[in-house]
Amino acid sequence: MKISFLLKPMMAIAALLASVCMSATEPAINTDTNMKSIVVYFTHSNNTGLAARQLAQQTGSDIVRIIPAEPYSSDDLDWTNEQSRCTQEHLDQTLRPAIKPLDVDFSQYDTVFIGFPIWWHEEPAVIRTFLDTTDLNGRQLYPFCTSYESPMSEADATLQKGYPDLNWHKGLRFPATTTQIEEWIEK
Repeated sequence: MKISFLLKPMMAIAALLASVCMSATEPAINTDTNMKSIVVYFTHSNNTGLAARQLAQQTGSDIVRIIPAEPYSSDDLDWTNEQSRCTQEHLDQTLRPAIKPLDVDFSQYDTVFIGFPIWWHEEPAVIRTFLDTTDLNGRQLYPFCTSYESPMSEADATLQKGYPDLNWHKGLRFPATTTQIEEWIEK
């Protein structure tokens, strides 16, 4: 009776050890299910924030917002004013506005979705600050934007040109349907 009392727990431990050893040597069947992703976004009027939340919900991604150290005012975004902040950041591609620190360990993510509004047909300088200060080597990068009429294609080109060593996927302009998002990620 004492032997059978000890036998059950020992058999359970042996079965657990066998399953752990077997699962450690077997490759994952579907690596996409093991992928960990994060949505990183900058928004001013919250359009990109809405798109980022939609994307995070659909993909099961973590989400974090890029916040400029000095917030942009409406005057800063007046593209008709040559002295406005967004115009100056467009004209001088070396400008990098400071951003608040992100409490994120990007080495924990395989995929990073990077969202922003289109300014001057490209990503805002805040995104370039993020890219300059964050090690994204080896990550799959999916840019996305919000825009009333500008396409994503020019931002795709400037990101590829400015950061050619990163693994960029073609970007997506929001609003986007669930199907469009799925097709975008599967490409």
